[in-house]
Amino acid sequence: MPIIVADPAYIDTQYWILEKIEKQAMIITREKENMKGTSYQGLPFEPSDPVNAGVEADEVVGYSNAVLRRIKYCDPKTGERFSFITTTYALRPVAVLYFLRWKIEKVYDVFKNKLKAREAWAVGETSALIQSHLMALVHNLLTLFLARLESRGIREEKVYGRIAERTAAAPPPVAQQMVQGFSILTCQYIRLVRHCLRYKMPWSDAMPLFKARLSAYI
Repeated sequence: MPIIVADPAYIDTQYWILEKIEKQAMIITREKENMKGTSYQGLPFEPSDPVNAGVEADEVVGYSNAVLRRIKYCDPKTGERFSFITTTYALRPVAVLYFLRWKIEKVYDVFKNKLKAREAWAVGETSALIQSHLMALVHNLLTLFLARLESRGIREEKVYGRIAERTAAAPPPVAQQMVQGFSILTCQYIRLVRHCLRYKMPWSDAMPLFKARLSAYI
């Protein structure tokens, strides 16, 4: 089933349970402070497993109109505590999946602000499905091409530099560090790909341009 990593503002436990019963989706989100759950029983987990780093408790919790699974997590680096709730009992890396939300938001930012997909092309479910598939296809092709450039020693040096500075000042939670393989698509990179396609630039002529554009902001 699809996994929905939802914003804490999106709380509808009865709908979540229905989605699970009908095998439509599994929900993961953070518990809100005003949700007063009653712990029914603890669930076993292996603290030495890297996936469970920071997990303090895994338990079944009852709320006013639903019974959910709750994972209490403490970031080993900062000591910040999180409380996650989910409809699935099968997934182990709940904290890891929730921390993917930032990366998911960055993908939507690419769609909206860098690929200019701010409005629907037409009205109707079919047109919306076609548009979403095409946007995902474009994003995946850009990501694959960037990976090909990196295999040739050309990478987003400016991006990697900023990430190194940020992580040195404040390392991300361990669960976030476990998530690898996420590529950030910058405006410079997307504009250069568009330029090369528009003018049918040969690969040999394009390589020096990509090396220059991916090394520093202009």
